[in-house]
Amino acid sequence: MRNPLVASLARAVAARGLYALRFNFRGVGESAGQWTGGELEWEDVRDAVQHAHTVLPRGPFGITAFSFGAFQTLKWLANGGTVDGVALVGVPLRSADQSRQALPPVPEGTFIVAAENDQFGTAAELRAALPQARIAEVKGVDHFFVPKRDEVGQLVADELVRALASKVP
Repeated sequence: MRNPLVASLARAVAARGLYALRFNFRGVGESAGQWTGGELEWEDVRDAVQHAHTVLPRGPFGITAFSFGAFQTLKWLANGGTVDGVALVGVPLRSADQSRQALPPVPEGTFIVAAENDQFGTAAELRAALPQARIAEVKGVDHFFVPKRDEVGQLVADELVRALASKVP
């Protein structure tokens, strides 16, 4: 939740008039629970979305997530999670040890911001692996998008505003 890119995403979304909720996964920071190494953390995404629905019962709702959070968001979607807009950043094709990891299903048309030189999955690799996704490439950066975090935030905010505008209740 305190990751500089995650903070940039939240600021960009809030600047567009949307509410932004950030959270730590179980066992991270002061969050309760036991870290499961990615096995059950998708449930934390579910719980955060459920919490958002109690705070703002009327939608529409969108979600953005970075790296591990993007992977867990895909797992949540695969387990029946639904929102009106999705914008993922730095979807990892490889784990921290650089071994290839199978992604959960990526829904048709999912918007993904990818770094040209991402050590966990470049924009070109993501395009090849996920032809059904819409990939926006940020040139000249690696997985952490330094110094282009604001550009990433704008791409995400633009996508969520576009997606949510067609879902106004």
